[in-house]
Amino acid sequence: MYAGVLTTAASWHSEQPLLTYIVPPELQEIALPGQLVAAPFGNRLVEGIIWQLSKDADMSSFDGAMRPISTILDPEPALLPHQRALAEWLAEYYVTPLAHCAMIMLPPGLMQRSKVVLHLISPENSAPATAQQDAEFTRLQALIGLLLADGELDVERLKEMLGAKRAKEVVQEALASGIIVREAMLHEPRTRIRRKRIVRIIAPDDVLQQWKQRAEQIWRESLPEPGTIPMAPDNVRRRPNKPSLDPWAIPALSNASAALTLTSENKEGLLAQKQLLAIDLLEHEHEHTHWTPTMLCKASGLTQGQLQKLVREQLITIEEAEVQRDPLAERFIPDTQPLALTPDQQAAIERITGTYDAPPILLHGVTGSGKTEIYLQALDTILARGQRGIVLVPEIALTAQAIYRFAGRFPGRVAIIHSALSEGERYDEWRRIRSGKVDVVIGSRSALFSPVSNLGIIILDEEHEPAYKQDERRPKYHARETAITLGKMLGIPVVLGSATPSVESFYRAERGEYQLVELRSRVGGALPPVEIIDLRSELQAGNTSIISRRLQSELEQVLSKKQQAILYLNRRGAASCVLCRECGYVAMCDRCDVPLTYHSTERILLCHYCNRQSKILRICPQCGSEGIRYFGLGTEKVMATIGQMFPAARLLRWDRDTAKNRLAHEQLLDRFANREADILVGTQMIAKGLDLPGVTLVGVISADIALMLPDFSASERAFTLLTQVAGRAGRGEDPGQVIIQTFNPQHFCIDAASRHDYHEFYSAEIEARRRYGYPPFRQFVKFTFSHANRRRAQNEALLLREKLDEWINRLGLTHTDIVGPAPALMERLNNLYRWQMIARGPDLHPLLSVLDTSGWEVDIDPVSTL
Repeated sequence: MYAGVLTTAASWHSEQPLLTYIVPPELQEIALPGQLVAAPFGNRLVEGIIWQLSKDADMSSFDGAMRPISTILDPEPALLPHQRALAEWLAEYYVTPLAHCAMIMLPPGLMQRSKVVLHLISPENSAPATAQQDAEFTRLQALIGLLLADGELDVERLKEMLGAKRAKEVVQEALASGIIVREAMLHEPRTRIRRKRIVRIIAPDDVLQQWKQRAEQIWRESLPEPGTIPMAPDNVRRRPNKPSLDPWAIPALSNASAALTLTSENKEGLLAQKQLLAIDLLEHEHEHTHWTPTMLCKASGLTQGQLQKLVREQLITIEEAEVQRDPLAERFIPDTQPLALTPDQQAAIERITGTYDAPPILLHGVTGSGKTEIYLQALDTILARGQRGIVLVPEIALTAQAIYRFAGRFPGRVAIIHSALSEGERYDEWRRIRSGKVDVVIGSRSALFSPVSNLGIIILDEEHEPAYKQDERRPKYHARETAITLGKMLGIPVVLGSATPSVESFYRAERGEYQLVELRSRVGGALPPVEIIDLRSELQAGNTSIISRRLQSELEQVLSKKQQAILYLNRRGAASCVLCRECGYVAMCDRCDVPLTYHSTERILLCHYCNRQSKILRICPQCGSEGIRYFGLGTEKVMATIGQMFPAARLLRWDRDTAKNRLAHEQLLDRFANREADILVGTQMIAKGLDLPGVTLVGVISADIALMLPDFSASERAFTLLTQVAGRAGRGEDPGQVIIQTFNPQHFCIDAASRHDYHEFYSAEIEARRRYGYPPFRQFVKFTFSHANRRRAQNEALLLREKLDEWINRLGLTHTDIVGPAPALMERLNNLYRWQMIARGPDLHPLLSVLDTSGWEVDIDPVSTL
């Protein structure tokens, strides 16, 4: 039997990603595709994945003996068949080595690196036969000493000590003299099963009851007779008692807990009392908590030796057990029940669950139309059939609310996967999913690659979000396109939900490639009215504040009625530009071609791209004047302004500065949802999918930010954010109100968003894209080259442009053209100069398949050309 193995060593950049190995006879019974294995590669041992098994192998490429697999590291496959098929599609469509695509489907830290270890063969014969060359003898003596001390020596450690060249010479000499032997091994994986020592009752019920009766009799006989305890004089100063566990706080505690009045004078009775308490604690432990020996001794008052006495009596045992790292362990999530459905919701569920091998379903529902309830009840139907589901949300900020909704509806059956979990948490969640212990997986885009067997549905909430596109590392995939491909492979429904669908998705629905299901009205209410405030008129009227008079008036009413408001501005900090009014100097990042932003809370100047920090300026470093001024606005400036207007208002800020991890996101959301704040100021994090019934007013401080960027999707992003943030208002019993402040009230995006009219926006946007040949009418591929030397980046860009033109002519791609090369909008980021080109055509894969783009970042179907 032969195995095609995808290794982490040979397959990374190889055109032929699989290496062929022999499956040894002792492994043929248990070998399965998808298993993690260790295999020899050169003089190393590497980890890989069995991709395929066969009885025959193509020997034409081998000039020597084929090598066998060393061992199977995990008998259970790490990748399911549909995951391997999906990885092959990712590699082909996004022109990425297969190994990159397979690695994103495994939890981080699982794959093991290889190492070479040296062992001493015979210590008594370890000295060389002759010592004619003192240098060789000294080096060998040093190596032998290290091996004798530790038993083995990692070659990498030897290189660190001696340098790579000298270490290689010493090892070769020692191997030639027969002193050492070299062995290939794998490092321990960074993530592994977490274990701890726990105490567990092992005695049968009848034996345990007999023991408890004897122990209770001992402490009862030890109790002093009433009236025999002498009263201490009032003037005697007593030592305060040590704090101890309150036995009455433990439900259903036995009578042994009531006799905590024994003193140390009766050791036998006191020991019986403590032992009874320990047994009682073990009997009433919660399902997901276990007592360690230290915890139990501290709670019951036993010593470690006294606890061992219970072990010797075979009442309890102390053993190692796996501890599940559960992200939901510390949360109380109340169960929820299905809600009554409107006719439109019921029809949507029937469309979702009634057909298989059908096109994806685009669920276009206005904000508050009950899309989440459709997801929940559709999932319930799928789960009743014995299948499972994956639910994707675009960002970590949304996972907290999604977790409460889905885990409350399906208690104990939900797993979470996203990048903010620790490696250990992701590993344990991955193992739970692989073992089939959960039915629903919720998370960001990486949750799509979870090993869910018998998958029956995939749901993408807020499918329009750019966060579904991976643009930081290879493969630069889009979760929406990947989910649709996986749905086709398995023949299962894929639901794309949004109040503002992406232009590409709605265009495909118009052409019949997707099924369109629309929900045009809110459940139990109406969409909030939107009022546009022309900031030019505000300036003419003498109002120079960032808060218009109308918005200020509405905020006063909200606060007087004890309601809540959201103020949205998609920019952090207090000032976006630090400028000298005398000479025109602008404080720029010395690693990036962007201005530094002033953050008043930390009193620093910060680059939002490389996180470089600088001290605030009071004197211009260029001309020495005191004309330094801070211009622009951000969320901190909004907070300060609102604080001055309404000193009694409770304010909360939610942006990347205040929410740097998943716990901070959840805490901010909980505080605002629990009415601990009156006004929430935030960036785009607060605009996406949050359901906050207490919010009756939403104010957009400036709708113009990012509206005029040189990007084909700038208008779509502006309309989407405005519509989404407007949809946060009026979701409770009280009606909502939305105020949008802008210097461009006539812009079609702002006008359409003010009427919640997606169809009007889409009609204008799709016509503009048709006219200019933007997606979805032509495919885009963005090429980016980065280098510390600006001229080198420019020259590489010019060379690639020549290659692109040559191949376009040779392949006869008459409808394909190239825009650029040109510097990126922000040419220098983190001390690297960036040059870009955009290829545009009906299908660019024939061009990409013949093009050598090593050293370039290639982004297929980019969501932005910036």
